[in-house]
Amino acid sequence: MMFVQTFGRRCNGGHREREVFFSFFISRSPYSTTAAEASTAFLPEYLAGTLGFSREESISAAAKVTCYTSTTKPALVVDYLKRMGLDLTQIRKCVSRYPKLLYFDVDKNLDPKLQCLQEVGLSGSDLADVIARGAQFLERGLDTNLKPNLAFLKLVFGNNEDVRKTIKNYPAMLRTSCQIMQDNVSYFQKLGFSNEKIKWYISRKPMALRFPLQWFEERVHMLEKDFGIPRESPMFFYGMYAIASASKLSMEKKFAVFRSFGWADSDIITMFQHQPFYFTLSEANLQKKLDYFMNKVGYTPDFLSTRSALTYSLEKRVLPRVYVLNTLKEKKLSVKNHCLYSIICFTEAKFEKLFLLPYKDAVPELYGSYKSRVGR
Repeated sequence: MMFVQTFGRRCNGGHREREVFFSFFISRSPYSTTAAEASTAFLPEYLAGTLGFSREESISAAAKVTCYTSTTKPALVVDYLKRMGLDLTQIRKCVSRYPKLLYFDVDKNLDPKLQCLQEVGLSGSDLADVIARGAQFLERGLDTNLKPNLAFLKLVFGNNEDVRKTIKNYPAMLRTSCQIMQDNVSYFQKLGFSNEKIKWYISRKPMALRFPLQWFEERVHMLEKDFGIPRESPMFFYGMYAIASASKLSMEKKFAVFRSFGWADSDIITMFQHQPFYFTLSEANLQKKLDYFMNKVGYTPDFLSTRSALTYSLEKRVLPRVYVLNTLKEKKLSVKNHCLYSIICFTEAKFEKLFLLPYKDAVPELYGSYKSRVGR
């Protein structure tokens, strides 16, 4: 009672006191039902009945959107997505990952934005994947974000097909600041990168364009001062590609992997000047390949630092070819004398011509076994 009396005095007057008290009491009555509570009960049933969610899935999805109360928008959104060519499985995937999707306004938000994506060729399963993996772009402005981003990507690539592929693979590009992307491309041009190289870079690492300009400036400094690669070097662009999206911690971990196999820092720098793509490999991948080439084959840091051996897949290229060589050796069949590294570097056609086709009669099972190992 003390709370009501004190609060009533602050509200100036007994009549106001009674109004506040009863309002306070009723709002907390176990018999009252709010719109939010009604929506909470509605959505799990709707998700289960219309989209085929399990009980656990529907409760989990509904718990993420308790602030929305409409019981009509979900049906409007689902009907619209069906008209856009998405089937129930695709819609369920979108809603499961982003339940808020059910509460967007179809006419004001969904339709104009998804129409933009359809204009660059995104539809059906591609469109469903973009929504499921990056639907947050729907929260951004049509004219202030989505249209400028698409226009910029069209300008860079020169065609809708590459824009479609980029957005499909990296949906977060749709919510990236267009100004940041423009600033980064301008910076690449300032560094002397051709438009073709910039297009190549963006098609492979578009997400790097989301970083602030300072990020790239720091890595340019790293390439020039730490790795000794001048801007005019042909390897500068590839060095930038290799480390542009790598954090300093990631770089330090990769240095540590090489050092654990006895590499000096000078070996690592020499390697980076010749093979910067090594730094695009994960630490686990580096560890596995260094273990094979150094501990099993016997290559030294001096040999590996200037050659591309680590760029090849162990499972799909190196080990299947070693298997062929060992099989031929066991059969005491004469083969042309090439070093292992050269054999690894041969094109598939040349490897088959030298080491498979001449022995199809002598070792008939070898060709098929090799193909199964490389997954062809």
